[in-house]
Amino acid sequence: YTIDPYPLIDDDGQAYLYFGNGTLTVSKLKPDMITLDGDSATIKLREFREGIVVFKRLGKYYFMWSIDDARSDNYRIGYGIADSPYGPVTSPTNNFIVLQKHGLVKGTGHHSVVNVPGTDRWYVAYHRHAIPGGSGFKRETCLVPMKFNPDGTIQPMDPMEPAFPPGSDGEPIINGKGRP
Repeated sequence: YTIDPYPLIDDDGQAYLYFGNGTLTVSKLKPDMITLDGDSATIKLREFREGIVVFKRLGKYYFMWSIDDARSDNYRIGYGIADSPYGPVTSPTNNFIVLQKHGLVKGTGHHSVVNVPGTDRWYVAYHRHAIPGGSGFKRETCLVPMKFNPDGTIQPMDPMEPAFPPGSDGEPIINGKGRP
């Protein structure tokens, strides 16, 4: 199923398109960004359902995806790391799930990742079932900070944690760049 496309432009300028439902597919793109360059490949991911996100940090490729069905209270995000945009992707045996239901928050999935330019500060934008009265059909968009351990693994994120401290103006920008 060719749903949920997600592009990655690598450091060398090569673009890739990831997509799928149940099976992750990756295609190299030609410079026009619409024509596939060669055959597509599949990448095995642990419990992959949909909503793939791929980004690069410190030379490693991070694959994050949604698990379960968007209508499920247990919709959640898992991840793995690879040395290539084609995998293989290795998921940690512990803390493979990095965002999941907690308290009133349910259905935490289908996300994207934002890096503050010039920094190592990261955020995940995702949807959850609306509070109150949400379901897989009534959702809210939320933001949560994403942090990494010294070994590069992603720390589990708490959907109850505010992205910014109370009273904050949000992400500070100094002279067009993120703060040091």
